[in-house]
Amino acid sequence: MIKKVPRYLLTFFNTSGAIAVERFCKEHEIPGRLIPVPREISASCGLSWAVLQEEKDCLALVEREFAEEIEGKWMLDV
Repeated sequence: MIKKVPRYLLTFFNTSGAIAVERFCKEHEIPGRLIPVPREISASCGLSWAVLQEEKDCLALVEREFAEEIEGKWMLDV
């Protein structure tokens, strides 16, 4: 069984925004990965960028650079 851990999620209006964030994070060595949006929430494109709760401060740059692409911010156990 997969253990659920607290994660900070960014959801996006569209898939191109999610892919752009993934590319940006990899280029800048920002932790996280793209995952499907959990059932507890809904988002337009169905993808979210997830980081461990303790790493959420690393996303400040991402949130500034991609503010127009980000649909929502969530803290969930996934």
